[in-house]
Amino acid sequence: MKKISIKYIVLFATMVFASCHGLLDEENKSNVVADEFFTTEEGFESLVNAVYSNLRPVHRDPWVYNAGTDMYVEGRNAQPEGISEYRNLTPFTGEVNTFYTNVYRAIQHSNTALYYGELVPEFSSLNTRVGEVKFLRAYYYFLLVQQFGGVAIVTDRINSPQTEFTRNSEEEVYAFIIGEMNEALALVPEVAAEFGRVSKRAVRHFLAKVHLTRGYLDIAASNDFELASSLADAAIAGQGLTLSFEDLFWPGNEENAEILFSIQYDLASMPNLTNSGNIQNYFFGPYMGGQGAAEGYPNRSYTLCPTMYTFDLFTEHDARFNTTFMIEYYNRYYDYYDRKDERDELKVKYYYTPKWDLADTTAWRQADPANRADTKIIPYSNVWEASRSTPLDNATPAVRKFDDPNAVFSGAGSSSRDMFLARLGETYLIAAEAYFQRGDLATAADRINTVRARAAKTGSQAQMQISAADVNIDFILDERGRELLGEYHRWTDLKRTGQLIERTRLYNRDIKQKWFDNGVNPFEGIGGGLKILRPIPQAALDLNDSEYPQNPGY
Repeated sequence: MKKISIKYIVLFATMVFASCHGLLDEENKSNVVADEFFTTEEGFESLVNAVYSNLRPVHRDPWVYNAGTDMYVEGRNAQPEGISEYRNLTPFTGEVNTFYTNVYRAIQHSNTALYYGELVPEFSSLNTRVGEVKFLRAYYYFLLVQQFGGVAIVTDRINSPQTEFTRNSEEEVYAFIIGEMNEALALVPEVAAEFGRVSKRAVRHFLAKVHLTRGYLDIAASNDFELASSLADAAIAGQGLTLSFEDLFWPGNEENAEILFSIQYDLASMPNLTNSGNIQNYFFGPYMGGQGAAEGYPNRSYTLCPTMYTFDLFTEHDARFNTTFMIEYYNRYYDYYDRKDERDELKVKYYYTPKWDLADTTAWRQADPANRADTKIIPYSNVWEASRSTPLDNATPAVRKFDDPNAVFSGAGSSSRDMFLARLGETYLIAAEAYFQRGDLATAADRINTVRARAAKTGSQAQMQISAADVNIDFILDERGRELLGEYHRWTDLKRTGQLIERTRLYNRDIKQKWFDNGVNPFEGIGGGLKILRPIPQAALDLNDSEYPQNPGY
């Protein structure tokens, strides 16, 4: 990690590592050296840092966060079918098993750190570190409960094989998460001493999201939406959105004032520059060819490609379109960043014409014939929604929010950019959704308008503002789509708001054409149960001696 130093030491071999089902854990108790080390300040700090480091594998693969939604379809390369189309989603689906295992491994590392936190002698930041771990453990459980519903709450350090766990109810898991996050809130500082550590603002952001999410459920507390709005406002703390959207996502500017919490990377913590970094920049866009290392463009997977719904979210007044997608691709893709002061002098290789500029392609070319005469123009059309039969590289605009000009050409994780988990723009939208659910449409519109004011092109402020009458759940989801494209929120957004089935039926070409248009609801599983939750991995069930109920539909 960057500011939070991670020490890769041999003693970590004695730490707790989860088995294939994420709950069986073993520890070498005879290693007295490990106990001696972890009960020192240095050793305990290394355990806390390891809990942070677990954020990386938990968020490495995008499938459970983004596949099978209204915003992304597969391009020339296939997405994992079960996770992206639901019909063949089973307890044996590998992407679900990997996620489940990685999250429980992170939880067990958290439990180990909290165990040693009670043994280490007092030092100045001990309580703060305990608060950080409590928050992180609660955050990991929040990931689980959104995906699986009720799961086993495991809080003890496990140092011998265990094959019997009780599945807690969804209500119990939410109560645990809220309790732990409130304890963390009392322990961590308002502003973290090191960028990347948990602060009160980060906790408030996620507590707001937890209450917002529970507020939609049958187990909701009567004041969940009220708490969500007040906590989100407290996390906002009067701070406006003063960075441009471009600057917010500019490579190297990850430690900016709007980032409340992020997964940290840097070159120093990447033992292998081709596969130990952030992989977020790889997924969202078209394959560009195999010469990126020589010619200065990124490797892209051609798997999570924007739907036409995603492109149609934006209007000509919204600056986020041009700052989310690479609309003008120079001969060397990364020249956009490396030669930003010379762009007017660079030859344009591709121009993806937005729908509002379709009539002006000739004028666009003639405005700079020296640099645009040979440009390949790819105008807005259904061709932008890539498919398995898309024959060409670069057939659809690439998402550029996560570009890293310093990353080597790789499809295995080579970016040293941080991954944002909580940023102020989303905090405003959490507040807006909570106020909407409270029936306060005027305040909801006000919070949304703050986000849209930052997004407005020069001279388009008035066109970007909305009124209370415009606020409904569809508009909120649309706005989250514009603001948070590619940021690992979409599946939980649709599930939380009860829109997962309807919006995939309407906007996900792969699900619509393959299943719904043929009279099949791909969400319908065994016994007619709907696959709204992920299946508990079969490996977990097989290794559990007691009855551990499966989710509906599996």
